[in-house]
Amino acid sequence: MTFATTGRKENPAVLLIHGMMCTGKDCEPYGALLADQYYVIMPTLDGHGGDGSDLLPAEDEAEKMLRYLKENGIRTLALVQGSSMGAEIALALVRRLEEEGISFGSAFFDGGPFFHFHPLFRRFMYRKFLSLAKIFDTDDHDAAYHRMMKHPMVKFVGKDKAEQFEPIIRSMSRERRHYSRRTVRNMVKICYECDLPAFPPEVQQRMIFFFSDEEPARRSLKRLLKAYPAAQYRDIHGCPHCGFQTSRPEEYAAMLREAAANAPA
Repeated sequence: MTFATTGRKENPAVLLIHGMMCTGKDCEPYGALLADQYYVIMPTLDGHGGDGSDLLPAEDEAEKMLRYLKENGIRTLALVQGSSMGAEIALALVRRLEEEGISFGSAFFDGGPFFHFHPLFRRFMYRKFLSLAKIFDTDDHDAAYHRMMKHPMVKFVGKDKAEQFEPIIRSMSRERRHYSRRTVRNMVKICYECDLPAFPPEVQQRMIFFFSDEEPARRSLKRLLKAYPAAQYRDIHGCPHCGFQTSRPEEYAAMLREAAANAPA
């Protein structure tokens, strides 16, 4: 795992966790807009960069972020944000922050697929994710982009708005990346074998679950409402999965800024 930062370290810190097959660079369009007020930390998850690592289960990825915060003297986060698969890792991190006594203002979970599916479904999704991963194992970045935009999973998640994925998929396609089978298995585990740890109501009140009203990940809302009745739930219309952050980064940054500034006491 590697970490990129922007902004002054003296400012309150925010941590932005990217989604599956992205990198910390993909948080920069909105992360850079927070840097005037916050110290913005953007990790690249194991198995997603060029460091030769494999993605680990959510709890282990969260543990590495916790270690980074401690080693850099960061005892307070104004905001923890996670996108898609990164939202599950953000949830695991929030649990560890609570256990370690590191305070946070708000936790913002964007499009997290908080599911716990049958092993047969997880095996099916492993094959699907493996086919996605192979697209990026090439030096022909333009071909990778076009293959990704035409992939059935992108069309399913994006529905009739897949063009909003263009900035993120172009970024994903910009460099050759190899995803190991262990990495892909843990992608599936994080997305589709997600346990929901218990939090007291006062912590739930600082948790914001954000979905497009059209995205498949929103189907996990029922179990979220049951587990976290005191949390905040927000929808947006007209965007695919995580499409608000890619198509309207200025508005997205303003929403994150508001979440950090207006955290319950």
